Amino acid sequence: MKNKCCHSFVLRKVDLEQKKRKICKKCGFIDYKNPKIVAGSIIVKQGKFLLCRRAIHPGYGLWTLPSGYLDENENPKHGAIREAKEEVNIKIKIQQLLAIYTIKKRNIVQFMFLAKQINKTFKPGIETLEAKFFDFKEIPWKKIAFPSVSFTLRYYYKNKNKLKNSPIFHDFNGD
Repeated sequence: MKNKCCHSFVLRKVDLEQKKRKICKKCGFIDYKNPKIVAGSIIVKQGKFLLCRRAIHPGYGLWTLPSGYLDENENPKHGAIREAKEEVNIKIKIQQLLAIYTIKKRNIVQFMFLAKQINKTFKPGIETLEAKFFDFKEIPWKKIAFPSVSFTLRYYYKNKNKLKNSPIFHDFNGD
């Protein structure tokens, strides 16, 4: 038996917040638009970066870092490890948190980790057309799926020698 949605929303101020939110007239459900959490990794091997060419939309055919939305009850570190396995069949070890940034236009908070490959091989997963390591100067910058990927790659490259002392939270409004 399917649950029928009773939600018939009106905009109304909520409690002490004094913000207008969508509230169901029938059951009182408040439709909070909380951000989605994305976790990913920048995997560096011999100075080269692992990129995946997307087999899904948005950004079909464009290059990205292995990353994606967290699953229910998953923390960002484990999400980044899972996404690397799903997208490029690679086992990684998280070395450190590289950056946390917000993408306000898409209502996303993104955790990016620095990781290293711990198995010898990798191959495209179901969401990936191909995967390969690129030297920084060889990265196909005009074929990157999201501005936040370019931001992460450039941030790492610029700060790789001083990461332990750099801030990890950034506002990013490019996506």
